[in-house]
Amino acid sequence: MNPRDFLGFLNSPAGEAFLSAFHGRRYPKGQTVSVPQDAADLVFIVRSGRLRVYLSSGHRELTLAFLQPGDVFTTHTPTFVEALEPTELSLVDTRRFAGLLVTQPGAVSAIMRVLGNMLAGTIEHVNNLAFRDARQRLTHFLVSVARRQAKDETVVRCTVTLSVTLTEVALLLGSTRQTVSTVLGHMTREGLVERIGRKELLLFDVPALAAWGLASEGGPTQATRPCTLGDAALDVR
Repeated sequence: MNPRDFLGFLNSPAGEAFLSAFHGRRYPKGQTVSVPQDAADLVFIVRSGRLRVYLSSGHRELTLAFLQPGDVFTTHTPTFVEALEPTELSLVDTRRFAGLLVTQPGAVSAIMRVLGNMLAGTIEHVNNLAFRDARQRLTHFLVSVARRQAKDETVVRCTVTLSVTLTEVALLLGSTRQTVSTVLGHMTREGLVERIGRKELLLFDVPALAAWGLASEGGPTQATRPCTLGDAALDVR
């Protein structure tokens, strides 16, 4: 279940009954929602807006995830949570949340799927940061987005719509915007990618892009062959 499906559940009669115990709160852009060892012990559901979840040592930050409508998170973690834009949350005390899961069994499977997807995404993200360089990170990110949006592991050509800006992509990949732009420029010159909007990219050949990301920085590869613009693109927005 993706967050949009969970939002569908929340708008159903069962979801409305589940939310009756929550209280709403709005956060302006830039406001901190929670910090490590926060005295509040709350579970929240994102109803609108976007948030960034990150770790900070005081000198360096590591972005772990971006939360969007339908995502579930808690204030009781070693992370910072910041509103990236005006955001509305539905919040409830953790103990009461546990009680709700007993009385509202229909919510359990929905929430577990959302949390499971988030955990899988976080593990994949940490693996990306730990074992890949900047070029490989961006390539892996774009290929993963393409396959997820197309709902097809074998997708070849598609248009992807990013839910984040290039600056936020850089934060997510533990890089800088300049580095992301540079690597994206290399992809464009190789005929693998074309930027067609502020948050839209046309990937001409997803398998070729994946192979390019794994190739050595200077070594030639057949995966870098240019693709023609005449083929019809598969729009997976």
